Amino acid sequence: MGAQPILFCSHVVEWGGAETVLADLLAALDRSRFVPHLACPGTGPLPARAAKLGATVHDLPIGGRSAWGKARSVPAAARGLRRIADRIGARLLYANTMIAGYAAVLAQRPDLRCLWHLHIVTRSAVARFAVRRAAAVITPSLAGARAIAADLAASDRLCVVQNGVAPAFFAGTPTGAGLRAELGVAPTSPLVGIVGRLDPHKGHEVLLRAVARLPGTGTPCHVVVVGSEVFADSQPRIGGFLATLQKLVAELGCAGRVHFLGHRGDLPGLLPQLDVVAVPSTMPESAPRAIAEAQAAGCAVIASAIGGVAELVADGATGILVPPGDETALAQAITVVLADRGLRARLGGAARAHAAANYSLAVFARRIEAVCERVFTTASA
Repeated sequence: MGAQPILFCSHVVEWGGAETVLADLLAALDRSRFVPHLACPGTGPLPARAAKLGATVHDLPIGGRSAWGKARSVPAAARGLRRIADRIGARLLYANTMIAGYAAVLAQRPDLRCLWHLHIVTRSAVARFAVRRAAAVITPSLAGARAIAADLAASDRLCVVQNGVAPAFFAGTPTGAGLRAELGVAPTSPLVGIVGRLDPHKGHEVLLRAVARLPGTGTPCHVVVVGSEVFADSQPRIGGFLATLQKLVAELGCAGRVHFLGHRGDLPGLLPQLDVVAVPSTMPESAPRAIAEAQAAGCAVIASAIGGVAELVADGATGILVPPGDETALAQAITVVLADRGLRARLGGAARAHAAANYSLAVFARRIEAVCERVFTTASA
């Protein structure tokens, strides 16, 4: 038997964490065993990247700006997935987003099965109902698995596979002219970074309020905000959030010390220049990529003890955990880590060792491929 076609599907074409995971998988997929195809709507960063990685891209109208629009698109998308799968001879639908998961489950037949990669922690009744019908479900953390495990008919249908991290992050080598020079700050200025889309759930406001509490003596700490309002069209809470943060900066008297960099394509070289990477999420996340990438780069990480974060960060060993939403605790943790160069080095070194042992992109791909093979077997039975 030759290489098997896999029809990956996504209702998102913008660039986010789940899309990065999919691109990483496409880059590392064993092409002697699998032929990747991607079904998604229109054009955008994801299909462009997938095409560069050798995947055949198929236009699939799915999703929308409103919850109702997304729901309405699912039945037609399911029919579209079946048509594409029949045309390319695929027996496996690999859903990478929630709406795509609903469509892929609906499209299932005895010879066409759904593998759902669930990147978020969800307890939605609709999601639980749909997930029960997938042939297999992958989550990147136990926290994500626990939210849905009771709804799976058999435990062997649920697989926890930690995300991989691209090799460039492990280099730990700053690139470019230097971030501090770019920002126009003193070479000795402490830099605290937050990386990810601008979203109230990511805890940007908590971080800004925490930094405003830091002692005023010595060289002032600067905050680097990396990310943009991705998904603002479909998630109202995100639209205008940058303006909200800029207003908060002015109110806190931190103007000049907070730098909004937008989306950056040079994270592997940027992260090693940060003294601390903060991940102050206020809502449960399954496995924030910001943590894994920062650990691979050897950064000291301070994160909220919520969702699957504790599976990535061993408190006091590979990073520091603080209660979610607690700006005082976050300020104290930042103060301690910035004041102790040796502590930063120990946290960063242990984090990098943890990343090297757990976030290999090759291991990630081989584990995903093993799940795919198992689903192929059920589709052939």
